[in-house]
Amino acid sequence: MARAGVSLVKAFTRGVRRKCPCCGQASAFRGYLKVVDTCPSCETPLSLYPCDDGPAYVTMLLVGHLVIAPAFLLHLFYTYPLEVVLPTMVVSMAVLTLVLLPFVKGAFLSLLWYLGLRTVR
Repeated sequence: MARAGVSLVKAFTRGVRRKCPCCGQASAFRGYLKVVDTCPSCETPLSLYPCDDGPAYVTMLLVGHLVIAPAFLLHLFYTYPLEVVLPTMVVSMAVLTLVLLPFVKGAFLSLLWYLGLRTVR
């Protein structure tokens, strides 16, 4: 199912770039994570797509796999003292989460837009 002639890959790419999934011209966010009510370019009502908790869950899942799994595979927990490894892991996970969250939220918004899963108002 293509929405407005936009393929899923194109909508997803626009979402990762934090642009409107419909037109790809205007920003879909007015701040760090706040979705605009309507797209200023194509008037798509982006605030109707509920992307609140899903992106946070996906981001935590990604960060956990990108940080914790390599730490176990590279034996960081067994080689270095816990007083060094634990703060390093916590800080790296926090920074990576804050960096990835807006992009994951944009991708999540574009997926919801493509599938037509919006709240009824």
